[in-house]
Amino acid sequence: MNSYNLPDFKPITSEELRRLWAEQPCPEARTLVLEIMRYRRLFADIDGHYKNIHQSWRDSVGGDLVALHRLKQVMYYERNRVL
Repeated sequence: MNSYNLPDFKPITSEELRRLWAEQPCPEARTLVLEIMRYRRLFADIDGHYKNIHQSWRDSVGGDLVALHRLKQVMYYERNRVL
């Protein structure tokens, strides 16, 4: 199990999400699809902010900020899990 206390599972692909959206008229199912897509886009936005903060830290202070390094690791894992 991972650190979020969920069983391991294969992430759903964007293609599978599009198929579910097309095949499921149920509002609850469509809301779940939208939630997944929203969080994936939010994650991409967070990644952009991370890069800006990290560069600013390096320019001002130098080196790596431990919390940003941990955030980078979490984002790397999540990004590669979805691919």
